Order: sequence, then structure tokens, then C-alpha cells
Amino acid sequence: MSIYKRKTSVGNFFKKGVDFKDGDIVIISNEGKRVEGQFGSQDVFLIKLKDDQEGNVNFNQTSINNLIDGFGEDSINWIGKEVKVMMIKQNVQGKITSVYYFLHPDTELDEESGEFIISDKSKESIPVVESDETLDPNDEAQIISEEDKNGSQM
Repeated sequence: MSIYKRKTSVGNFFKKGVDFKDGDIVIISNEGKRVEGQFGSQDVFLIKLKDDQEGNVNFNQTSINNLIDGFGEDSINWIGKEVKVMMIKQNVQGKITSVYYFLHPDTELDEESGEFIISDKSKESIPVVESDETLDPNDEAQIISEEDKNGSQM
């Protein structure tokens, strides 16, 4: 008696470096599926190219982490979002290979840390406080300085 495991068919896969390349902008077309493959479980997403062709690709964990940072944890919200393709030559199991990442459009590679950062996200988190009064910046600095002095004496 044999025990069989059900396999999920997800359709055709795009070829990295052929169907899409480094620097391309693609659109996420579905919420993704976790599929058991010959190398363990893989996160497969349907993407649309600029010529409206659709095909599947594997998103690595680094890509998924970046998209969570950019678009939130629920991949339903990723559908219809543009992502940029970034290819980096890396050593994988002793061989230099092209690794493709699918990233939030504002992502940049930090050369020092080697991490992907979403440049505009840091700007969004700074609240803008608007005041009806227009103070001279020097007066404003003086007021803050006085408040600091008074606050530290308590």
C-alpha cells in the first residue's frame, strides 16, 4: 500500500532574468499560496508584467518581510500593488547565483548594513504639527529652551 500526498498545481512559472529582470516593476495579482515543493514549502505569488502577461514566482522570506513592512501583514492587501524587482548576485550553497527580490517600490539597499530599507516609510512616521501662530524659529527655540530649564528644576 502506498500513501500519496496531494500536490497543488499553481500554473506556469516565469523564468527569472528572462520574463522579468532587475529593475522591472511588476504587479502582485493574488494573495499568494504556500506550496510544498521539492525544496520544502515555497510562497508562490501570481504576478503581472507590464505587457499584462501573468505567471507565478516564488517570493523568498526577505521579499515577504519587506512587503509586510511596506503593505502590512495581510497579503490580500498586496493584490494590485506595484513591486520592484531587484537582483543581487549572492553566494548560495557555495555558488554565486542571481537572487531575485520583490520589494516595495520605495525600497533601497543600505550598502553599510546590507539590509533593505523603505526610504519613504521613515518620513511618513514623523507627525506634522501645524500651528495657527507663526513664530520666528529663533523665538520658538527660545521658548523650548525656557521650558526645558523650567522643567528640569522641578
